[in-house]
Amino acid sequence: MLSRNVQVGHPLGFHMRPKAVFAETANRFQSDIQVSWEGRVINGKSMWDLMLVGATHGAQMILEANGPDAEEALTALAMVIETDKLPGDLD
Repeated sequence: MLSRNVQVGHPLGFHMRPKAVFAETANRFQSDIQVSWEGRVINGKSMWDLMLVGATHGAQMILEANGPDAEEALTALAMVIETDKLPGDLD
């Protein structure tokens, strides 16, 4: 299992759009994905589970991936959390 500490970069925090992008991205990988936030461990492939994460801008999270493409998954998912730009952003 690989893990990576990330910091929420979007000014509005880890809100609905980044959660949806995160779940969609996580489901593209074979690896199991977990998100740890404030003592909770959440299935990163489940949008429903991600609804429990109320991380605000600057909050710390731990991403964990276990599987054949774990490293690639962590890289892609960290970008979703750490950037303040998401696909479709106009500015």
